[in-house]
Amino acid sequence: MNLIKWDPFREPDDADENSVKAEFKDGMLNVTLAKSAKAKPKAIEVSVS
Repeated sequence: MNLIKWDPFREPDDADENSVKAEFKDGMLNVTLAKSAKAKPKAIEVSVS
C-alpha cells in the first residue's frame, strides 16, 4: 500500500517565477524557488561629512 502525502503551499510574493526548479528523487519532490532581484537587499553607499 502506497501512501501519498500532499502538502499544498503558496508561492511567496518575493519568489522569481522564472527560476523555479523541481526535482523528483527517491519519492520526494523538491521545489526550489529563488528570490526575485527586487526582493534582494541592495548596498547603498553613504558618505559622511
